[in-house]
Amino acid sequence: MTESNGADPDGASAAAAADGTGRGKVVDLSRYRLARLIRDAGQQQGELARMMRAATAERAQLAEALNGAQRHLARIADSYKVLLGRLQQEKDFREACQAAAELDDLDEMIRRRDMLAKQLEDIRRTTAASREG
Repeated sequence: MTESNGADPDGASAAAAADGTGRGKVVDLSRYRLARLIRDAGQQQGELARMMRAATAERAQLAEALNGAQRHLARIADSYKVLLGRLQQEKDFREACQAAAELDDLDEMIRRRDMLAKQLEDIRRTTAASREG
């Protein structure tokens, strides 16, 4: 049973032959299109869900990396504060030594020298303790 007008030779005529009545089923194209749109929408929804999961995973990785960078920068800032404190302490010590060396009173110079020697011991002890701990 071949159609001569070139329309779907396997579609409607095959359905009519299988039916045995010689007549094919009528297909409501609007329902077919609606079913196809629903199927396509489901596929698009699945693809969108996959993309959203991938974006969520990527955001989580970025957040983790940023947290790590923030912790690292906080450690650097803490180290910088300690370094600035030590530099200020050294500058103050140097200025105190210079002022003691410029004194005219020998007894005051000796008193300050002893005080500065004790202060230097404390600085060295503090520095050694911070390196160990």
